[in-house]
Amino acid sequence: MRTKFNPMPMYLAVVTALAVVPAAYADSTDGATVDTGAVSIMGEGQVRASNAVERKQFQEQQPGENPIMVLKRVPGVNVTTADAYGIYEYGTDVEIRGFDSGQIGVTVDGVPMSSNAAAGGNPAGRFMDSENLQSATVAQGSGDLATPSANALGGSINYKTVDPRNQHGIQAQVSVGSFNSSREFLRLDTGKSSSGVKSFVSGSRTDTEKWRGAGKNTRDHFETKVQKIFGENKVGVSFTYNKRFDHDFLDMTLADYNQNGRSYDLNTTWTGNPLLDQRNYTGWTNGRTDKLLSSQGDFKLSDKMRLSLVPYYQKQDGFGTYNPGHNPITGAVELMFRESRYYTDRYGMTSKLSYDLGQHQLTAGLWVERYKYKNDRNWYTTLNSAVSGAPDRNNVVQTDFDRNFVTDTTIFYVQDSIKMMNDRMNLKLGAKAISVTRSYVDNLNNSNNRDAKYSKSFLPQLGATYQLSSANQVFGNYAENFSAPSTSVLTVGTYNPDLKPETSTNIDIGIRTSRERFDASLALYQVKYDNRILQIKDSTNRYLLNADIYSNVGSITSKGLELASTWRPTNHFNLYTSVTLNDSKFDQDYRASATTVVKTGGKTVPDSPQTMLFADASYHAGGYFAGLNGKYVGERNSTVDNTESAPGYEVFGLRAGYKAKRFHGMKNFKVQFNIDNLLDKSYLSSMYTGTTAGNPTYFTGTPRSYYLTVGTSF
Repeated sequence: MRTKFNPMPMYLAVVTALAVVPAAYADSTDGATVDTGAVSIMGEGQVRASNAVERKQFQEQQPGENPIMVLKRVPGVNVTTADAYGIYEYGTDVEIRGFDSGQIGVTVDGVPMSSNAAAGGNPAGRFMDSENLQSATVAQGSGDLATPSANALGGSINYKTVDPRNQHGIQAQVSVGSFNSSREFLRLDTGKSSSGVKSFVSGSRTDTEKWRGAGKNTRDHFETKVQKIFGENKVGVSFTYNKRFDHDFLDMTLADYNQNGRSYDLNTTWTGNPLLDQRNYTGWTNGRTDKLLSSQGDFKLSDKMRLSLVPYYQKQDGFGTYNPGHNPITGAVELMFRESRYYTDRYGMTSKLSYDLGQHQLTAGLWVERYKYKNDRNWYTTLNSAVSGAPDRNNVVQTDFDRNFVTDTTIFYVQDSIKMMNDRMNLKLGAKAISVTRSYVDNLNNSNNRDAKYSKSFLPQLGATYQLSSANQVFGNYAENFSAPSTSVLTVGTYNPDLKPETSTNIDIGIRTSRERFDASLALYQVKYDNRILQIKDSTNRYLLNADIYSNVGSITSKGLELASTWRPTNHFNLYTSVTLNDSKFDQDYRASATTVVKTGGKTVPDSPQTMLFADASYHAGGYFAGLNGKYVGERNSTVDNTESAPGYEVFGLRAGYKAKRFHGMKNFKVQFNIDNLLDKSYLSSMYTGTTAGNPTYFTGTPRSYYLTVGTSF
């Protein structure tokens, strides 16, 4: 088969090469202050590959976007979404070095996001507004020992929100754009009182119609933070409320996409025919309400000892609906109303005690959490299927399941950070122990109740940095990680009590340079992912019960290269580039049944692009700013046997605006214009992978869209 040449990878690679050229003269120290909106910090001082996105970039993105979308610039990270804001969670995903979002550790202000699942989980985007975000730090290979996660086989993402301001004031911002979208944001800061207390409250509302088919996405968000600093101690309390509602986007097969294009979606006309109306958009809805209360405390116990505590409590309730076209008891053609409900209560605390001995800095930490989750699903008849799929709540036809889960997690770690060779070398060594206990109660049939415990008493990490010169640093890290099987493995018809936890071994080595006008980081890595638990599911029938089979099916080996660079040739211009080369392959075939062997040995892991390139050029002068970015994502296989794939694509974005500290009586005035998917590229974005061709389904990327934002403060 002939392959069409795509110049985009070569173009972005050349751009990256050009960014490296200035290193020859980057040692010049003209003393100029450079503030061009550079957003990537190359992880200086970290023993592992690490990149950070800073506040400037979050402020110049489209307001209201899921903060995860900015991470597309970080090498090793692939972010896919189904909508312009990234708030439709079933179509939003992040992948790092071949690991998906369920295998990455995530925190917000130190609070662990224990599950990224849209149903019953806590995706990080629910707990922050982009306007309140200070930074996001990505460790691509492995989170540090303090990362509070029992499923992080790969890297970690740590979000930090801004503190209350010392001066009182009001910040207001309004955005409008494509697909009848609108967003309002308002924040009030009290300023610092005479007693040292400061606080803020903020709220936002996001409304947008689906860009294909019919329906809408809405999000109401509220945040508050109170903080007091006394001496060398700090105490804060935070509360977040988030309520979202959306109509589903249809995930389509590759044949659907090729035949109908990117706008193919659910039906918009009610017919009275159950077999047609089961695909009407009005029945496909989701809603979640989350409340998160947390506290952050950092205390000086002595001149050499500090204690940090982060207790938290989260409560969630949610639902998902669908109108099946058949009766589940009789099988007759009849429009039904099916509703899944989700209830979550979780609480826990992270703690860290550090002791400074000069050459040695000792750290010990503990994370404990109880995660309670209830999930049920009922089928109802409809009131009048000739006109709508509204349910008759008094007539429950069937209850598919009614179940409760309790997960108790404990992680303990110790670490020693040792300064050596006149502080040129920093050696970090430590280990953690993990214990996860899961309990499953089937309220319909107690004979299915199950408990499982998974633990690992020794997971070592060893890392080091060495300062070659004032500008250059090498680093290396070795880490062993562990992931307990999910609660889903307890609910299947045939339970596998011999299922082993998944494990990974992550190795990073690299070099960083930090100059007056040039920064860069190069990382090489290898990851061995063992005891992989396979969840086999026909994605075209993924709503059926007990469609999953769970088994340990072997290992995956990933290796690759990540390069990031920032070049600041003038005080006004900044060029950031990143390159990712990744090779994630199955190490062996696996047996799907007594008679079926799936040939996966040597095949590429689905949804793991081998090549990604990103470039962002930004300009800041006076109050004016502008930026152009582009990302290339290479071909992604969507089946484990590599018989189907999503083509590679490139997407560009443009932004421009004006900021002024004073503008016609307004303070901190800003007007900003964003264009996403500048060239209106049609492409396949997020995917549900499958076993062989015809199984996978996809969400298509959002077409070109425009957004205008105006903001000020008083």
